[in-house]
Amino acid sequence: MKTDHFLNEGLQLINSDLKNHLVSKTSDALQFNFEEIDLLELLNHACCEKIFYFKSKYENVSFLGLGVSQIIKANELSNFLELNPKHFLTAALLFEELPEAHEFILPEWIFISRSNKTELFINPSLEYKNYSSPNLFFNKQFDLFNYDPDITPWESYEEFPEHDQWAKMIAKCDSYFESQEIEKIVLSRQKTFGYHHPIGTIAFFKAVMKYNHQANSSYAIFHQTAFDKAFISLTPEKLFSIKDNQFESISLAASAPRGITPEEDKIFENNLNSNEKLIREHSIVTEEILKRMSPYSKNIIIEELQTMKLSYIQHRSIPIKATLGPEINVLQLVNLLHPTPAVGGLPWDKAKSLIKELEPYSRDSYAAPIGIISKNFSELAVGIRSALIEGSKVSIYGGAGIVKGSIAEEEWNETGIKMNPFLKVVNP
Repeated sequence: MKTDHFLNEGLQLINSDLKNHLVSKTSDALQFNFEEIDLLELLNHACCEKIFYFKSKYENVSFLGLGVSQIIKANELSNFLELNPKHFLTAALLFEELPEAHEFILPEWIFISRSNKTELFINPSLEYKNYSSPNLFFNKQFDLFNYDPDITPWESYEEFPEHDQWAKMIAKCDSYFESQEIEKIVLSRQKTFGYHHPIGTIAFFKAVMKYNHQANSSYAIFHQTAFDKAFISLTPEKLFSIKDNQFESISLAASAPRGITPEEDKIFENNLNSNEKLIREHSIVTEEILKRMSPYSKNIIIEELQTMKLSYIQHRSIPIKATLGPEINVLQLVNLLHPTPAVGGLPWDKAKSLIKELEPYSRDSYAAPIGIISKNFSELAVGIRSALIEGSKVSIYGGAGIVKGSIAEEEWNETGIKMNPFLKVVNP
């Protein structure tokens, strides 16, 4: 279904149906079915405060949630999903947050596109306890075809750490490697750009998508919590997905540049797959995922090594599949797997204290689990390759896995490459 057709005709039918249900005073979730709607296009027209857009890299599914119908506490999650098997909740944790402290959101309007169709579920508003008018969520007057998401030039710039500070951070890690207190640690960098006016959150996200054409090479995530605040991620990394009790994850670590020519690209790939330091960095992640999952799963399948090629970087990647036992649920899986050594370190308790010492800012949504949860299907990505918009500022993040033998200059360059999807927007 074309987006304009849904806005002009679909919303009229929905509005009439909502009015009928208001008269009958029912408060159940309403369901509507359509031909497949491009939810990324539909996001152009969203005008509400709370927005959650999620397009999977690995599954043929995209999700758009608008507004807030219910807030589900972690200790209520399993019971809620059992009683509401069709409902999808959004999960957007913070890196430093314990999963059991997180609250999950049931949006008012939930669009799910999969298998060439789109389902829409409408739930009562948390605030008003009845169905909200479509006019509260969509601006139908917006002209999709004349939309140009270019961003004006920035006026101020800050980064942490600066180049010399980064070298000192790596040297500090080396002392922990020598004493064998830490085997791996992931350190991040932050670049913050300031503008003379508030940044349009959706406009910035659309610009990110415009300048990064490989739509299926990464997740596409837009999470707006206020009109002037949004977290955006084009992450390639899956934390896990579950279909019924079938578990899938990915061990993703170690990086190499992309070559200008196919021959140069192959040279970089060969080094990625043969370099002892890169193999060790990736093996740490794979072995730790298997160690954590083995007590709770059976029929574990470790697939062959793959090279994940993005437009700006390539990684070592190994898919991992298993059948889950009945004693573990989604929340426990988050607790078990986050953070993997790919974004945290090993051992985590030691790495955590060192990250806190070396990074004088909270990571918040950066490298944290983010995705959708339901009784029969859940998928959580890891929010790397990301940016945070706050008013007139946008902060861009990049991280690197540090092990014994890591060279500060090489890791500095790697984190810069990882920021590239967003630097294309602020420095077009």
